[in-house]
Parts: sequence; C-alpha cells; structure tokens
Amino acid sequence: MTGRLEEQVAIVTGASRGLGEYCAVGFAREGARVVVAARSVEEKDPRLPGTIYHTAKLIEAVGGEALPLVCNVTDTASIDEMTRQVIERWGRIDILMNNAAIQPPGVNASITPKHWELQYRVNVHGPFHCIRSVLPIMLEQGKGCIINISSGATDGTTPYGGSKRALEAMTVGFAAELKARGIVVNALKPVSIIETPGYLFAQLPRGESDGEVPELPPSDSYVEAAILLATQSTDTFTGRVHNDAEVIGHLADDEARNRFRKLNPAYWTAIMDGIE
Repeated sequence: MTGRLEEQVAIVTGASRGLGEYCAVGFAREGARVVVAARSVEEKDPRLPGTIYHTAKLIEAVGGEALPLVCNVTDTASIDEMTRQVIERWGRIDILMNNAAIQPPGVNASITPKHWELQYRVNVHGPFHCIRSVLPIMLEQGKGCIINISSGATDGTTPYGGSKRALEAMTVGFAAELKARGIVVNALKPVSIIETPGYLFAQLPRGESDGEVPELPPSDSYVEAAILLATQSTDTFTGRVHNDAEVIGHLADDEARNRFRKLNPAYWTAIMDGIE
C-alpha cells in the first residue's frame, strides 16, 4: 500500500466482479476506504462469480476497509440510501467511480425497446443520479473526484456504444460546470477487452471462435489509470475522456511507463508511447 489515496472514501458501483472489483481492491491498496456498491449479494451462477461481500473480503485481505452496500443504480431511492449510509459510516465521499453498466443483445434495428430503455437507465441515468446524489457532499467539502467508465464501443455503431457516447458527453459537461467548485470529472475506458468473469461468460470457447484471438492486456494498467485519475485536481486533469494507455502516457512517471510497457501487448504500448 503506497498511500496515494490515504484516508479517502471511494464509491465504486458495479464492484461485485470484474473491472469494478479490480479497481475497488486497487483503491484499497492505496489507502482508500471503499464502498462496494452493486446488486449482487449471492452467486447465482458459478460461471459468473462475485458478490459485494466477496469483493469486500478481497479488500480486507489487502489490509483495506470495505463497506459492501446493495445499490441499484436505476433506483434513485437506492442510490440516495447508499449515499446516506456512506456519510453515516465515514462522513465524507472523495471518489465516485460510475462503473455499473449493462450490454443487452441486439443492434439498433433489433434490440427490444425494453432493453434499449434499460441500457440507458443503467449506463447513462445511473451515473447521472449517482453524481447528483454525492454532489452536495463534494461541494461542501470543496473537492471530489468522479470517474465515469466508458468503453471502446464508442467507436462503433452499437446501442451500447451510443449509451457510452452519451456518458462521455455528460462527463465533459459536468467537468466544465464543476471545475470552479473543485470537482474533477473524467471518463476512463480500456484500450481493449480485459479478461473478466463477465467477458469469459459471454465468450464461446476460444477454439470455436472465428479468427485469431488478440493478446489481451492485463488489468494492472487499467487499475493504475483509475488510481491516477483519482489523484487529480481541477488544475491538473479534468474534463478528459481517455483509455488507460493514454492516461498512463499523460500522468505516470517514467518508471511506471516502463513497467506497463513490459506488461502489455505492443498495440497497447504504442498508444501509451504516442502521448507527448
């Protein structure tokens, strides 16, 4: 634990598994007290492991302090109750990572209206309401950091990519409005797919997939990028939308860049090294 987030309180939504879990544990390693917020309280399918209590145990195993809370980001009452419990427990909120998201099946012409609306409720309205819920606390503190999780799908034409483009636009808007109030707002997305339980659950066995599977980056650089964003101020880095390689290229020191250069595939490193 190097203490870059010492004594700070971080909320991570969708933290029961995958990248949310990895970032929650990464924040804890840096000294943050972490709110593990998600809906999963029991493992219903062994192929999709993870609950808020599992992530909390991982945080405690690295010497951190966790508060697992059930939170449905489509329900404003659930969000506000989460915020209330965090303030009751720790008295402050320094970091909000809006990680919870869903990706229903179907393209624009075939996705069901129900799934279309649910996707925006989770991926766009959820972050909006989470931000608005914690914002009075951050404004009173005169500081805070919000990290919205986007996706490389914004380069495509899928409904999911469209919802994430909306999230990115919202990120830039909030950042502009809140910069003078000390609130940092950025968006982070992975360069490429990172192997998570959700990704593995959705895949065919690799031997049955079409074409060669590219080398996937490990989660380490993505978590480091999230930590770097959580340490920024409005004077250093806000209103930005970047992938993890770009964040590390912009914000990490030479030693860290060399470390991640060795860990990642060449296409990831090329993006990091392209930052001047």
